[in-house]
Amino acid sequence: MPSIVGREAELQVVDEFVSAGTGGILAIVGEPGIGKTTVWREAVQRARNAGSTVLLARPAESEAKLSLAGLAYLLADISDEFLADLPAPQRAGVDAVLLRADDGTPPRRVVGTAVVALLRRIALDAPVVVAIDDVHWLDAPSAAVVEFALRRLGDAPVSALVSLRLQEVERSTLRLDHDLDVRRLALGALSVGALHRVLADTLGRSFPRPILVRIAQTSGGNPLYALEIARLLEGSDESDLAHLPVPASLDALVRRRFRALPTATRAALLKAASLARPDTGIVDVTHLEPAEGAGLVRVATDGRIHFAHPLFASAVYGAASPSLRRKTHRALAGVVSDPEERARHLALGSEGADASVVAELVAGARLAQQRGAPDRAAELTELALRHVPRGTLAADEIQLDLAEQLYLASNFQRARTVLEALAATLPPGDMRVRALMWLSEIEYWQHGESASLALLEEALAIAVDPVQRARCLIHIAGKAGTVDLPRAAMAARGAVEFLDDLPGAPPALEAAALAVRIRADLFLGEGFDAEAAERALTLETDAPPMLVDDRVAFKLGQWLRYVDDLAGARARLLEAERQARDEGDDSSLANILLNRVITETWAGEWHDAEVLADRMIDAFEQQGVVSGDIDLWRAFVDAHVGRLDAVRTAARRASREEPIIAAIWSRSLGLAALANGSTREADRHLSDAVEQLDRIHFREPAVWRIDGDAIEAAVATDAFERAELWCRRFEERAARSRIPWSLAVSARCRGLLLAAQGDLDAAAESLQRSLAEHASCPVPFERARTLLVQGRILRRSKQKRSARASLDEARVVFERLGSAAWTSRVDEELQRVSVRKAPDQLSPTELRIAQLAAAGLSNPEIAAAVFVSRKTVEANLARAYRKLGVSSRAQLGRELDRRIEAIS
Repeated sequence: MPSIVGREAELQVVDEFVSAGTGGILAIVGEPGIGKTTVWREAVQRARNAGSTVLLARPAESEAKLSLAGLAYLLADISDEFLADLPAPQRAGVDAVLLRADDGTPPRRVVGTAVVALLRRIALDAPVVVAIDDVHWLDAPSAAVVEFALRRLGDAPVSALVSLRLQEVERSTLRLDHDLDVRRLALGALSVGALHRVLADTLGRSFPRPILVRIAQTSGGNPLYALEIARLLEGSDESDLAHLPVPASLDALVRRRFRALPTATRAALLKAASLARPDTGIVDVTHLEPAEGAGLVRVATDGRIHFAHPLFASAVYGAASPSLRRKTHRALAGVVSDPEERARHLALGSEGADASVVAELVAGARLAQQRGAPDRAAELTELALRHVPRGTLAADEIQLDLAEQLYLASNFQRARTVLEALAATLPPGDMRVRALMWLSEIEYWQHGESASLALLEEALAIAVDPVQRARCLIHIAGKAGTVDLPRAAMAARGAVEFLDDLPGAPPALEAAALAVRIRADLFLGEGFDAEAAERALTLETDAPPMLVDDRVAFKLGQWLRYVDDLAGARARLLEAERQARDEGDDSSLANILLNRVITETWAGEWHDAEVLADRMIDAFEQQGVVSGDIDLWRAFVDAHVGRLDAVRTAARRASREEPIIAAIWSRSLGLAALANGSTREADRHLSDAVEQLDRIHFREPAVWRIDGDAIEAAVATDAFERAELWCRRFEERAARSRIPWSLAVSARCRGLLLAAQGDLDAAAESLQRSLAEHASCPVPFERARTLLVQGRILRRSKQKRSARASLDEARVVFERLGSAAWTSRVDEELQRVSVRKAPDQLSPTELRIAQLAAAGLSNPEIAAAVFVSRKTVEANLARAYRKLGVSSRAQLGRELDRRIEAIS
């Protein structure tokens, strides 16, 4: 992870520039507050890490008139050893710059020549980077000397790294023209996700995604402005944030310019600031000319009106009186064509209850939701509530709409506030059921399945409408599937039967009922009902649920992962993510990303899984989910890699209140411990994981994939009776559901047990069966583990060549995956089958490559395993063939075995 967020592409440019070390200037350019100095500092550190000598200067505005002040900073840390080598006039010039002598200002040419000589001398030892922050404040004499030197260094490895404000590029004292080989790195707006991390790291709090998006839009992605706005939001009412507060310094600037403009121009500017998409069709362009001259707006050739900075629009709007704003909104309501915008202007231009305004706002909110903009819908619904009498049925219905929209926009905290009030005040009946069901979804993400299930059972008890009862049963089946599996299966079958008997049942609801039944049966070890899944998909086609992660199409991505169709799972999950983004369903993104993390981990794409895990954590935090358990899925990846300390650290923050979450935490700790040889710790954690799953009657091993690790740890700690019990059960369940992972790993576990009992021949047969099943299981990590076990058993059977072949193949896979811990375990085994010396004086590299070739690896695979080029592999093999007197790989293997046996 980089030390700064949201600048990965820019830092890649920095790395390329630093690593090149061939001269030129990298100018980091951007508006004030965009993060120029932050990126510059990081670039300086990366230059140092790369071995460059860095000469620093950080001039301030107050020093711009001090002659050679900036150059003094650059030369201050140069060793006296280098200065002593300069000719006397040049050394005197440098002494004068450094205020070591009182000889007045030295001739610029003398100083420039001295700087060239110094830079050339220092560059003999290491590349040199001249780093100047805020170069626009560099005094003119210093700039002239630096420019003089940079133009005369030729091929010397001396480069410059500068930062400056966008508006100061043309006025910079250091002329950044093409003769100096200047590369500009323009810093643009930070993304919403990056701003979320900046605000969370700096302020220690997360903002609901709708507010975060608005902060990003209003600040123009500028982190400094975003932080100032966020600080000003403390204590603000989130329901009244149509225009965010403006930082005082900027607000004062805009208001000063605004007040100096003619009355007609101020009115035109207020219209532009009040419109979602201001253009000259609504705002009189002639009235805007003074505002353009004042640098507040610009008018594009297509007629669109753009404020010089998004914050300028907020400042203009805030400068107007409430009555003037209402008058402007009323006028705009009569001329805008978009129904959503018209409804908004009507609401902001009206006072008191108004049924017609409410009707337009509700219609506009529904349209916004259909367009995939739930945050916009929530804003319109909030406005509607200001114009409807409190305590009426209409107000309650609109409040429910608002809660739903807030949930869809990932503003869980606001949604919870609205829903808790409704659940406490609504009488028993279907409106209260609706509130409880939405509240249960928030409880699920914030406090787990048990809390969610309690609310759903309460809703089922008071539901009147048959469709609502069916929905309650479906949601109960979904939540109980990881808490109480028999209850989940009973609710799922009850929902299917209930809807079968209900005339005119919504097809989407029938699809949802089928989906929870498929899931419950799969978890109970009954296998995957692909035919029922296709039927559910067909039923859902015309009317998919509002939330993407409620759809059968998304759930199919999970089910396909369980049965080892990782390619199908990946395609379904990617499509679900695209739909969620297209529809503005931010509330589904975290769950979709979570499933993508697991899929890519199983597929062996661990780097991708780590990136997805970071995105997933951001998505959860933007929903207001900040439990330590959201770190589980990053720990899940770390566990596979073998990062035991990272998993332990994450686990200390976890709550582990829910059985499934507790089981996965224990499995992650156990797997990481196994990778590092801590078998007793692994056995303790993995035994706990098995017990957690048994508590809820979970019977399908391929879903959470704990059994294989638990059995391996039990065998390693001599708990053979327990290992035998678990292995027999694992084999029975694998035979029932026929999922490739279960068949392959259960056979590996049987091999481990047989080997522990001393029956090496039967163990080897079991490992061969396991590897045959692995051909249908696209999980490279598990196959490599099976190869490791096979190599160990073959070594014990004195089959050294075959043992090496399995171990070498396992090592290739573990190295490709990026697991140093598992690679180290293979190396320990390889040492046990290694020879004391190379036959016929083969070099270590020749011997290693010859062994891999004899094991059946291709030249590209060997190159990847030992980190050399294919040509190097070919050259080493040719030498090994010549030294051993062989001409084929088959002869090579036999000859290696013969000579190794002879000297062993």
